[in-house]
Amino acid sequence: MVVFLGDFNYRLYGITYDEARDMVSQRSFDWLREKDQLRAEMKAGKVFQGMREGLIKFPPTYKFQKHAPGLGGYDSGEKKRIPAWCDRVLYRDSRAVSVAECSLECPVVAAITSYVAVMEVTESDHKPVRCTFSVDIARVDELTRRQEYGEIIESNEEVRSMLKESCFVPDSTVSTEEIILENQENIVFQITNNCETSKAAFEILCEGQSTKKDDGTKPEIIPRASFGFPLWLEVLPANGLIKPGETVDITIHHEDFYTQEEFVDGIPQNWWCEDTRDKEAVIVVNITGSTSTETKTHTINVRHRCPATSAPPPINPPVTLTPPSNNMPSEAPSKRSSKKKEASRQQQQDYAQFASTEVHDLYRMRCP
Repeated sequence: MVVFLGDFNYRLYGITYDEARDMVSQRSFDWLREKDQLRAEMKAGKVFQGMREGLIKFPPTYKFQKHAPGLGGYDSGEKKRIPAWCDRVLYRDSRAVSVAECSLECPVVAAITSYVAVMEVTESDHKPVRCTFSVDIARVDELTRRQEYGEIIESNEEVRSMLKESCFVPDSTVSTEEIILENQENIVFQITNNCETSKAAFEILCEGQSTKKDDGTKPEIIPRASFGFPLWLEVLPANGLIKPGETVDITIHHEDFYTQEEFVDGIPQNWWCEDTRDKEAVIVVNITGSTSTETKTHTINVRHRCPATSAPPPINPPVTLTPPSNNMPSEAPSKRSSKKKEASRQQQQDYAQFASTEVHDLYRMRCP
């Protein structure tokens, strides 16, 4: 339903000021309506197509002298503006014809119960109008709808077949339920589509991760809201399609991250990032059909087992410098070494503003 209301500024045409005042005093509104510009334009289909208005049975609402009561307050100044119905309320509902009844095909049917002018208002040169609607709105009976839906499913073989297809998930197997990562080795597991007729779509997500406890108690799995993988875990590919009867290889890789800083924000740091040791992640493999809405889930526990003794790679590996064959004058080795150490120390100071988990990647970008 649409309601359009306001000061449209349409006037009366083909009538003089005195004639209009005389008709108003006689309350001959039927005759005045024939002179209404808006009514004529709407009847010709030029404006507000498809909209309706209640029957006007009140005096023209413009133009009045402010604070002048009653019908004697119409403009009597030099211009003597002809009274007119400038202030209007138009509406449109769901009906294509005026006699249509409310139904699901015609859900909104409105009727005007009151359309009047508030003549008591004198603070403006217009009189406000008030329109009251009675609106019938069709609604769906959910109980009846479910009953009819069930009858359709029971009686229509095509609908049953479509619903069955939307729930079909190809039979699939995952080659393992637990993976243990050591060092930076690659572990490969397989997802097999056992169905010979339909493709299977897979998506691998991380459900949560935990930290191994020293007392041997079961660690608490912390959910990951974004379902992304931890920084120390890489899974490739994480999604894809498997053709009927085929198998796809999934590679899981453990990635080490080093702080490469003795101090970060003034706090002593160890050589290893804490997130790379004694961690466990729960990843889920979701399998769906190419057109289905149902999902079958496989769960895999991935643990990273850090070696008992291990050391990070050196920040600046030793470099052996071979002196040139000729004896051209050059800087002494001690001076070159001093400059190199100073440059390395300056680069580390450049990255001191970053957190420990960011330093490794940034430093490696400038110091390959």
